[in-house]
Amino acid sequence: MPRALVLGRQFPGDTEASVQAALDELENLLAQLEIRVVATLIQRHRSTDATIGEGKLAELAARVAEVRGDSQEEELLLVVDDALSPVQLRALEDALAGVEVIDRASVILRIFERHARTRVARLEVEIAALTHALPRVREDRSLGGREGGGGGRGERGHSNVTLKKQELRERIAGLRREVAGLRAAEETQRARRKDLPRAALVGYTNAGKSSLMRALTGSEVLVEDRLFATLDTTVRALSPETAPRILVSDTVGFIRELPHELVASFHATLAEARDAGLLLVVVDASDPQWRTHLAVTREALATIGAAAVPSLVLFNKMDRVDAATRAALAEELPDALQICAYAPADVARLRTALIEAFDASQVDDVLEVPFTEGHLLGEIRAHARVLAEEYTELGALLRVRALPAALERWRGLLSTVRPITSPAELLAVVRRHGLELQVEVADFDRAGLDFLVVHARDEAGTPWIVRTPRRPEVTASTYVEARVLRLVRPRLPVAAPDWRVHAPDVIAYPRISGTPAVTVTPEGPRWNILDPAAPSEAFLESFARTLAALQSIAPEAASRAGVPTTTIAEVRAALSRSMNATREALQPSEAVWERWQRWLADDSMWPQHLALVHGDLHPGHMLLGTDGRVVGILDWTEARVTDPSVDLAMFYGCFGRPALERLVERFARAGGATWPRLTDHAAERWAAFPVLVAEWALRTDNAAVLEHARGQLAAVTAETAT
Repeated sequence: MPRALVLGRQFPGDTEASVQAALDELENLLAQLEIRVVATLIQRHRSTDATIGEGKLAELAARVAEVRGDSQEEELLLVVDDALSPVQLRALEDALAGVEVIDRASVILRIFERHARTRVARLEVEIAALTHALPRVREDRSLGGREGGGGGRGERGHSNVTLKKQELRERIAGLRREVAGLRAAEETQRARRKDLPRAALVGYTNAGKSSLMRALTGSEVLVEDRLFATLDTTVRALSPETAPRILVSDTVGFIRELPHELVASFHATLAEARDAGLLLVVVDASDPQWRTHLAVTREALATIGAAAVPSLVLFNKMDRVDAATRAALAEELPDALQICAYAPADVARLRTALIEAFDASQVDDVLEVPFTEGHLLGEIRAHARVLAEEYTELGALLRVRALPAALERWRGLLSTVRPITSPAELLAVVRRHGLELQVEVADFDRAGLDFLVVHARDEAGTPWIVRTPRRPEVTASTYVEARVLRLVRPRLPVAAPDWRVHAPDVIAYPRISGTPAVTVTPEGPRWNILDPAAPSEAFLESFARTLAALQSIAPEAASRAGVPTTTIAEVRAALSRSMNATREALQPSEAVWERWQRWLADDSMWPQHLALVHGDLHPGHMLLGTDGRVVGILDWTEARVTDPSVDLAMFYGCFGRPALERLVERFARAGGATWPRLTDHAAERWAAFPVLVAEWALRTDNAAVLEHARGQLAAVTAETAT
């Protein structure tokens, strides 16, 4: 059995425990290659410089001689628990003549080579191995260190290195062409699955993904207690099957310092994670390094473009931890599920969570399928939940619940989208969803920018709001809004719309009682109950409690519900782009422009955390009771996880700085998270608000809104000048 001398490396910030955990993991990796670790050294670096100095090289040479002893027969390797550059690799090989030197990436690549079973996996691993080897090719001294031909007219031939690299590049290109051909069939299969809910099991290697796959689907997938037992993606239906079927995929595991060549090579394999509707992030709860493993997994997901996919953390192997650890895990990640893949009750809980998550991402619609489209009728029944079904002279009238993308495709095939031009037509659409309403006002309420609204009543006299999108692109945002409402309604101290009907062309819900803080009239905005110059204590207190409750919803829970997330870095970058895109249309003064740029660059202004925000919380979306308290919040279209000051900035613009300072005090008392420059930051965000208004106006070609943005900018200019 080959023997190995392992070199660990500790850099500033690395703890003794983390270094030892990495070495233990490396020893486990080597064991799978049947390589026995006989000695370990640790190089402690005083800086981030990864250079291996002359002194350490001499120490390694002496230790190699000591380990080797008189035994020259057994193969001896030096394994470095780090990524080695070609220069470092050559220095070590020169210092340790006759000893093969490999790094952590090479070990992982060799394991992948052993475990690859399918043709595609073997090809992908070979591509990764050759890509890793390419920059490490050395001159073959056995060939005289020079040419292998290729020179002409008296020129020197190509060096051995050049010829070898050319050979490797040609081999890699050929392998990629072969993989592309094999992947074409898989892409076709993936396209067929796009209309079905899909969950992907992801996580650190050996966290128990395959065990969960077997438990959830009843499939006979490989389950072994070793690293990288699974290299190919397996897709199976959740068992017992649901309507529509939920597909579950088991993907290759991640590991610390997973070679980027492997990530690139397995990009198609990992596409199942990127294209999933929900990621089940499996974590081995019994491993002391679980935080590191979770961080590695999230970093790898970001690398393959899956960071924005909704996720649910699963603490697996809970049968191996004690009660104190269970409680600590629950406190640290309260939204994670604690399970054991071998406990039927836990698997049942996970199955229920999966069904609920995908049910929340689906919407209802009514489809008319002609009798001549029998194949499409079968597809709809297989990929949607049929809520009601009746037959007309022309075909089947189905009320279904399915993923928005599937509904959009079926509607396109059936040509069932018809423009809604009157309240009567809109209520006729609602009637097909089983809701009988009578028009209360004869014309559309056109106050909103995105929806036409009908005010109606049901047979019991209950008032209803019925709305239809003004533009096709608005429909996509309603899917997000529906998920937001399902998330926030049970958790807020005030009411939010309860959508009873939600389809691509109609939304209907009982009207929430209360009076809008502002009513838009032809003469302009009219304030109701509330005095904007002196907001009442009842208003401030209720609004602060509402904001605190909203921002107490964990970002992870919001992500799992499908709410978009934008990091602070992304927010700053997007604002910078928006400022540049609207600069010509707005023509801000130099003073205002410099103010915006200072704000974007000042780290002390910006928060260090994310929160769920309403996104468009102006007084027209606030419903008040007769005593001035907030009793309801409308229009959650812009809700997202992002900079927590968004709603506070809108408040600043409506009520001014003194009122905002009073609100922030009450917000903090209600449990809201603040930071030292929150008020300043909200004021600067409001000063940049004309940029966002102008960007929307330019995107929708709305001249009136663009003029409104210029009016807002004039106020900012005057404020900046003073």
